[in-house]
Amino acid sequence: MNLRDILVFLDESGASEGRLQLAITIARDHGASLSAVFLQNDIPDSSPGRAAPWVGLGVGPVVAGAIMTSPRAMLADDAEQQFRDRLRSANVKGDWYPVDRTDTAELIALAQAADLVVIGQTDPAARPAPTWRPEEIVVGCGRPVLMIPYVGRYPQVGQRVLIAWDGSREAVRALNDALPLIRAADVVTVMTVRARPRDLKTNGGSMDRVLRHLSRHGITAHPVEALQSGVAISDVLLSRSVDLAADLIVAGAYHHSQLRETLLGGVSKALFQHMTLPVLMSH
Repeated sequence: MNLRDILVFLDESGASEGRLQLAITIARDHGASLSAVFLQNDIPDSSPGRAAPWVGLGVGPVVAGAIMTSPRAMLADDAEQQFRDRLRSANVKGDWYPVDRTDTAELIALAQAADLVVIGQTDPAARPAPTWRPEEIVVGCGRPVLMIPYVGRYPQVGQRVLIAWDGSREAVRALNDALPLIRAADVVTVMTVRARPRDLKTNGGSMDRVLRHLSRHGITAHPVEALQSGVAISDVLLSRSVDLAADLIVAGAYHHSQLRETLLGGVSKALFQHMTLPVLMSH
């Protein structure tokens, strides 16, 4: 599948700058449209003027005689103008979706109509704390979600890729959803993490089939098996990603309850919390 419709989640944080630039790069490379949903923390309109760092424009004092406009509306208008200017410079088309009050169901509905969703990792130090959770978007939208860490800069993804593989439905979904992003990769590693030494080499047929599947898409991949050795699987993956100088991890997203409000479990949750590079997840 080719990427034709990309959605990026933007907010008032400085991390949105890198997230937007990466999304524009992906859209331009794939000839896709790029739309944005702009999320503002639920701060009353009566709060002091503030700026979205990536926008570079602040909401200052109201000039005498000017038409009264709420700080929230002014910030959203400034952000939209900057977004449209950036798209115009990159020759990319797209839409703008301002969200005044965060509604997770609305965010999921927007994400469901995209080929790829680009969102940011939650900054635990952000104040006020966001009223939505990226995990809920991943579990609810049924689309591949590219999560970008809240620290660091990531000008591109998909050149050096680590694919987490365990044969599960979620891993299959993530691997195939990642194909448009990794077709031109320089290095692709498919990694299985085992809990016990005796489990090594016990499911070589599954790995062989995955490697053959990728090769038929023009992707040469290298298999790797590793032992968990008493540490979290997420730590094994992140450690290996450093060794490989990876710019993307591809992993299935798991959760252990049918309840919407339940967080992702296990490896997925740990990757969300401790990621050091972009992670593509599918559920």
